[in-house]
Amino acid sequence: MRAILALGVLTVALTMAGCGSSEPEPEEPPMKVEDTVFGDLVGTQDKARDRVNEAVEVHRDSLEKRIDADEDAPPEE
Repeated sequence: MRAILALGVLTVALTMAGCGSSEPEPEEPPMKVEDTVFGDLVGTQDKARDRVNEAVEVHRDSLEKRIDADEDAPPEE
């Protein structure tokens, strides 16, 4: 009988302890991507994007010059 009573008291104590409120742990802010192992990959993507944009600009300028030259040329017969 005492074992059942002790088990009941223990169950009630554990239930009340589990239901108690506790302060949530403060969350750490996420690391910057540059500080992780993927930092080099992000920098590589930016460099590749810049180089591609530069190549596109050069090509566009070249096409615009050719178009301007063709517009100013006399018509072919």
